[in-house]
Amino acid sequence: MRWLPVPHEVTTTGERLPFAGCHSVKYPPGWEASVRPLVALGEAYGGWTAFIDHAPDLPDQGYRLQVENARIRIAAGSPRAAFYACQTLLQAWDGKSLPLMQVTDQPDLAWRGIVEGFYGVPWKHSARLRMMEFMGQVKMNIYLYAPKDDPFHREHWREPYPPEEAERLQELINAAHENFIEFVFCISPGLSMVYSDPAEFDRLTDKVDAVRRMGVRSFGLLLDDIPEQLVHPADKHTYHSLAQAHADLANRLHRWLKERNEQAWLIVCPTFYHNLGEPPYIGELGELTEPGISIMWTGKKVVSREITAEEAELFSLAIRRKPFVWDNYPVNDYEPSRLLMGPITGRDHATLQYLEALVSNPMNQAEASRVALGTYADLLWNADAYDPQRSWKASVAHLVGEEAAPVMLEFCQENLWSRHWKAEPPAFVKALEEWQMSGDVEPLRTELERLNSLPIRLRQAVKNEGLIEEIEPWLERMEQITAVGLQLVDQLEEENEVEYALIRAELDAVRANEAIVCDGWIERWIREVLEEAE
Repeated sequence: MRWLPVPHEVTTTGERLPFAGCHSVKYPPGWEASVRPLVALGEAYGGWTAFIDHAPDLPDQGYRLQVENARIRIAAGSPRAAFYACQTLLQAWDGKSLPLMQVTDQPDLAWRGIVEGFYGVPWKHSARLRMMEFMGQVKMNIYLYAPKDDPFHREHWREPYPPEEAERLQELINAAHENFIEFVFCISPGLSMVYSDPAEFDRLTDKVDAVRRMGVRSFGLLLDDIPEQLVHPADKHTYHSLAQAHADLANRLHRWLKERNEQAWLIVCPTFYHNLGEPPYIGELGELTEPGISIMWTGKKVVSREITAEEAELFSLAIRRKPFVWDNYPVNDYEPSRLLMGPITGRDHATLQYLEALVSNPMNQAEASRVALGTYADLLWNADAYDPQRSWKASVAHLVGEEAAPVMLEFCQENLWSRHWKAEPPAFVKALEEWQMSGDVEPLRTELERLNSLPIRLRQAVKNEGLIEEIEPWLERMEQITAVGLQLVDQLEEENEVEYALIRAELDAVRANEAIVCDGWIERWIREVLEEAE
């Protein structure tokens, strides 16, 4: 079984029994949503019986699952925990049978999820809905709606959503609730808001209240990527610092929310969100902001290759609470020519002990992002058992299925690199080094032929049309650049003079596609050969 995430304790007998569904599912009143994944299988004549019970002694997200002969027993600390137990059960099911097993499980980190917080084209509504389903399957439980290029989130934050947009937002909120996901609506007023103006605060709460009435209790006040000092005369007169203004705004909004719902949650992204707590702004914000408000952090850098326990502890001391981590991986808005298709690394169990929550900021490509997001789900649920390579393979298989997983992994292996997130160089580099040492072009030809065939093999194997549509520019680029590389290999192998002008023309013809594959090594090699010939 490819667990995603890996449960904490699993005991199996090695025996599997036929399973096609349940003829009866018994659960506490009001827990219908918890057992929806199990009920969705449909009633099976002569099928199994499932018993779901509330176990107050278990942690809120903890559960015990026991699969016996024709009987399933789930004890859960909450409806959400029962939902997770059902997901574990479905992962163990191969479509025909279930293993006899006992599972005891709970997450390492209470809040695990996604922040749609990148610049560029926001996700399509259909992609968001699919993401909600995926998050439920891998036991992620918080989603922050914060696309930078949604005009009603940032530039036009004062304006209400048009009816069609509001209707889609309501559908997304409902989908989150169905998958036991905390929906956090984020608003980013800092580019233009006059913090000290009561009328501006009313405009903010009017916008928030419209979403609150849709069934949202959690909100994000995002004050990132804005001027690092007060700009309006009224604010300069009222506040002695930017931190004081931000703390005052956060405290007022927090109290406004709590007056309407005691369970309300406010999460603030500070202007200085990447550091180790040393900027005066951070210390003042932590001191002045009410304790119930969460404060975001991206690590010591905007894109942090690692986040250590020591770093998290330093930042938590500065803000006087555990940080809510906005993790900028696998986001690619700073380098949209690349796909970041590797597993998360550089975070461990010790780090999680100092965090309140961790959400991944994904790529503009929603389906492709699920490769890295699946590994996040694995890490944050059971960090001690986390193996990046195992998790990576399980996440790819979850995305495209077992049969297509090998070729998808092959594609992911060629799309791992960015300026901030390094990995071992692609296999092409080894072939290039062999050619440079021996002059033998065969290693280059073999590798280029493999890469040239990869896009067609992937298109044939992967049935996820949304995924193929997203990565098509990179598939086309791989076909284009490897075709030029193979022409160059043919030319180098000829005893006659190489027709460099022909190769140069072919390379110029594919320049319009800016997608980068294999870390750009193939194109650099071709250009270097051409430059040496001049």
